[in-house]
Amino acid sequence: MARRVLKNQKRPPLPQRDGIDPVSLILPENPGETLENLGLALNIQETLLTISNYLTLRFYPGHPEVISARFERREVVSDTGEILSESTPYRPGEKIWYYRELADEPTLSDDIPILYEDEHILAVDKPHFLPTTPRGSYIAQTALTKLRVRERNPLLIPIHRLDRPTAGVLLFAKTIQARAPFQTMFQERRVSKSYVAVAPLLPDAHALAQARAGTLQVASRITKVRDELQVRQLSATQCQESGEQSNTLSRIELLASYSLQNTPGARQLPSKPPGSERIHPDSFYPAPNTQLGLYRLHPHTGKTHQLRAHMNLLGAPLLGDVLYPDILPAAPDEQILPLQLLADTLDFEHPMTGQSIHLQSQRNLAFAPLGER
Repeated sequence: MARRVLKNQKRPPLPQRDGIDPVSLILPENPGETLENLGLALNIQETLLTISNYLTLRFYPGHPEVISARFERREVVSDTGEILSESTPYRPGEKIWYYRELADEPTLSDDIPILYEDEHILAVDKPHFLPTTPRGSYIAQTALTKLRVRERNPLLIPIHRLDRPTAGVLLFAKTIQARAPFQTMFQERRVSKSYVAVAPLLPDAHALAQARAGTLQVASRITKVRDELQVRQLSATQCQESGEQSNTLSRIELLASYSLQNTPGARQLPSKPPGSERIHPDSFYPAPNTQLGLYRLHPHTGKTHQLRAHMNLLGAPLLGDVLYPDILPAAPDEQILPLQLLADTLDFEHPMTGQSIHLQSQRNLAFAPLGER
């Protein structure tokens, strides 16, 4: 594949390191109040004389060597790029930049093939379990960080996101100028997306008939509450009863029905890993001969966990889902049964060239019927 020359690169006050952005902090006008809120009672006039003192007291009161090392490496700078030292006086309201310390992370897949590229965008095929962006315990082991390093482009930014367990088509802007047009394109829903998924057959006969005809639509109100793993969801009926408005819509299409065992041409469900206490037998890891469906899912909106929540609402939670219907205990990723959800296609008119773009994942779901997606 021919590669395009990068344009319009711009360095921040402190450049990326190994694909990871520095973090910024605005020094509070009243540092004593900030520290006291953290349970640190002290005489500000005596102890808070430098920026180094403040960072140590706020973040590493028991390990001052961590902050000292940052300054020794000349890795703490002002918003104008001035290199700060351990003796730099505390300056209320000033914005500073530095690199945070990273915890050890499990090594995740580097299998991120390119599906499409021009001078504005990069489309890749994300594997299961790889986060899109740094968050929580994953900073270096993310698609964004890995691609910034691999592509030597610190300006890469995802235009949309996929959940960590979801695989498939993921789009990045390569330049600052490309970000707004493509973000607006997604915000205005000028993008056609489809996913494929494996889940039990819908238990409701009427819904199943609609899915076979490709006409089943699911509307609900989804709310994401901070620090809650699952989203909160009201069905369309509950919305009517409570006077709330639905804010999500998906179309569900059944492509095939089959079982994982004793069906010619179907995939075989492997044995449950020994000693795996987190496996839920009724949803996460179905019993042999469970009747399954291969679905194509068309989200018309893009709320957090929308497709997973909608399939759970229908009584057919996705295979391999560790959040719906039940939150399973934290454990290493179950490579034998990743979430059976694949961002399969993405279609749009290129906002900068006018070209019609069709992107399709080259991956297959582990438990789709043989010969299918």
